[in-house]
Amino acid sequence: MWPKNPAGGLHANEESAKHLVGLVDKMLRSLSKGLGLEEATLRDAVGGGDLVFLLKINYYSPWPRPRPDLALGVVAHTDMSAITILVPSLQVFKDGHWFDAKYVPDAIIVHIGDQIEILSNGDYKSVLHRTTVNKEKARMSWPVFCYPPGETVVGPLPQLMSDDAPAKYKTKKYKDYAYCKLNKIPQ
Repeated sequence: MWPKNPAGGLHANEESAKHLVGLVDKMLRSLSKGLGLEEATLRDAVGGGDLVFLLKINYYSPWPRPRPDLALGVVAHTDMSAITILVPSLQVFKDGHWFDAKYVPDAIIVHIGDQIEILSNGDYKSVLHRTTVNKEKARMSWPVFCYPPGETVVGPLPQLMSDDAPAKYKTKKYKDYAYCKLNKIPQ
């Protein structure tokens, strides 16, 4: 049934969005500092105040068939975003093995996406991850993808390149990068 006062829900969404924008800003500033750059560098490179936030809601029904550990909700991939914020229910690939991201109450999971890997010229790595299904219970996830506006040009930051560290990635508009990734066209 539709709530009698949906405006209250809208206020909660606006408050959550405000906190999320602040959190992403802090993370981008910290990541910039970690590269030895000015705090605003990565934030500005991914669109600054025009950074796009996209919430996606995923529902995974129970998988009672034999070997639910072999059923994937989403196959292994990296996100084409700059940063992804999500609730638990995924596995990450590290050192040749898949690991469950453990649930920690009142915490969120943040991972680096392709755009930060490109901007950092590979100093930061996009997280290879996948989601799995559960044999007994349904599961939901709510990732928020933070990515540049389509016309934003993204490539390795000049401050991170040198004769010893040439560009590892092509510079292109984000919309062209996304088109190639979605259509499995080599970058």
